Parts: sequence; structure tokens; C-alpha cells
Amino acid sequence: MEMGGFQAAIILIILILISLLFASIFLYIYFTKKINLQKRWEKNMKKQPRVKLTHRIKKRLLAWGANMGPRASSLLSFRNTEKDKKQLHLAGSNMTLNTFYGLKLVLVFLGAIFFFVSFILGSTMLLLLSVLLCFAAFMAPDIYISMKAKERQRRIGEEMPDFLDTISVMLEAGSSLDGSLKTSTKYMEGPLFEEIKKFNQEIELGVPRKTAYLHLMNRNNSKELQALVQALIQGNELGVPVAQTFSVQAEDLRSSRGSLAKEKAAKANPKISLVTTFLIAPSIFFLLIGLMILNMIYNPDSFGVTNIFN
Repeated sequence: MEMGGFQAAIILIILILISLLFASIFLYIYFTKKINLQKRWEKNMKKQPRVKLTHRIKKRLLAWGANMGPRASSLLSFRNTEKDKKQLHLAGSNMTLNTFYGLKLVLVFLGAIFFFVSFILGSTMLLLLSVLLCFAAFMAPDIYISMKAKERQRRIGEEMPDFLDTISVMLEAGSSLDGSLKTSTKYMEGPLFEEIKKFNQEIELGVPRKTAYLHLMNRNNSKELQALVQALIQGNELGVPVAQTFSVQAEDLRSSRGSLAKEKAAKANPKISLVTTFLIAPSIFFLLIGLMILNMIYNPDSFGVTNIFN
């Protein structure tokens, strides 16, 4: 009896040990999976957002353009390089001139592939479309850069009043001009503040202030910005306080913006009249005539012309 009880105790101890072993294995697997899931979640949270397809295509085209740049520069030697550089500066683009020419060559090459496929298919319509596509591909970078340059310079002009007021307040509070410009670029965004940041970098590198002003004018053709830079150069030469220059420029700019808005509103009235006279009025006239004709065809009794259709 005692022997049977001893064996039962041993079996019970073995079962307890086996249960503890399985429990330990289960807890180890559980905590290992938990840690792995936590690491994977943190990795996914740190992962950058997915890049759009258009951005990837644009990045690939720019990479191909950079590779084709030296060859494209020799093929497009007839281009006005100074004008193209000016347009790239006005647009605020980071593309080099070689990359810009290479991009034009890559787009023409893609259009030529479509032309070759159209030639194999023997379709005259596709051949004409492919020729137009090659021409459009060659001109597309110029059109894009030109539109981007105009939009960027327009935004610079729009940001000027707030920029002038901000700098004027800082100067009146006792801050220096360089300190005010640096502070404004830290808390504000836009193409104007990108240009001011480049100006600050040139000053920090030891470029003379007047030379940095001239570089700022050469990179932009905004009338508002050029007027400010010219006033700063003249004020520096004549000893006019900088705060007064900014406040006067802000008042002049707001008054000129109001006059420009009135001028645009005055020019809009004749354009609306032309659209109304040559587009809207004829459309309404033809619509009424068409309704009358349809009514005569399908309801001749209302016009007393039943005998004509009979």
C-alpha cells in the first residue's frame, strides 16, 4: 500500500514537471511573438509614407535625364543656355542645365518609340499623333518650367506685404536686419523665404551685402522684390534707417496692389461682355430656334401648319 502511494506521488510530480515545462514553452513563445510584433509595429511606424506613382515616374525620368545630360548638352548646343539657366532659377528648380536638357532628350526618345510602333502598325493617324507627341515631349519641359517660374514669382509678390510687416516689426523691436531675416525663415515657408534663406547663406559665407542683393535680384524677376532690394541698396548708401525702408515699401506695395486689383476688375468687364455676346447669346438663340423647329415637327397643330406636313 505504501509502495503504491509512493509510485502515485512520483507520477504526480512528473506530471507537474511536464505541465511546468509546457507552460514555460508556451510563455516563451507568447512573449517572443509579442516582442516580434512590437518591433514590427515600430518599424512600420517609422517607415516613410508610400511614394505616389507620379513621383516615382518623375524621379526615374530625372535620373535618366541626369545620365543623358552630357550627350544632350552637345546635341542642344543651339539653345540659349543663359536664358534656360535664368528660367530654372526663376522656377526655383534644383535641376542642373544638363539634367534639363537630358530630360528633353529622354522625353523625345519615348515619343520616338511610339513613332516606331506606329510605323510598324502602319496607321497614318497614329504616325501623325506620334509626330505631334515628339514635338510636345520636346517642348513639355520648357512649358512646365515657364509656368512654374510664373507661379513662383507670383507667390513671391503675394508674400511680400506680410514679409515686410514682419521684418518691420522685428526691426522696430530692436532686432538687427540679419537676425530678423534669419528668424523669419525659421517660422515661415514659401518661395520668398527660400530666397531669403539663400541670401542669408551667402552673407554667412562672407559675400558682400550688395553682391548678395544683386544675386537675389538676378534669381528673381518679381517687381515687388526687386523694388525692395533696390530700396535697401539705396538706403544703405544714403544711410536711411532699414526699418523705415521696410515700412514705406509695405505701404507702397499695398496701395499698388489695390490699384492693380481695380485695374484687373476694369479689364474683366469687357471680357465678360465678349463672352456673353459671342458665346452665351448665340447658344441661347440656337437653342430656342431648335426647340421651335422640334415643336413644329412633333406638334404642328400648335402652329397651324398641319396641312404642310400632310
